[in-house]
Amino acid sequence: MSQVDRAKAISDRLVAWNMLESASSLLERALASHPYNPELLRRLGRIRLAQSLPHEAIPLLKLAIAHDQKMSEIALGITRDSAVI
Repeated sequence: MSQVDRAKAISDRLVAWNMLESASSLLERALASHPYNPELLRRLGRIRLAQSLPHEAIPLLKLAIAHDQKMSEIALGITRDSAVI
């Protein structure tokens, strides 16, 4: 199991136990090594919303969407320069 997968699994359990600070710290550590991981960004954004911190959640969620879209484009071989006919 990768560091990212472990962080996701453990943070999900911590959130279920309402241990939001611990889950947040864990995700922040994982993001230090994987700053563009959309799943980590999304999870941390959701925690920030649950903590009533929308001013911190919104940038995280926007980054998650942007990086998720970029990863999809890379997986499909799509670039901004590609023309669709």
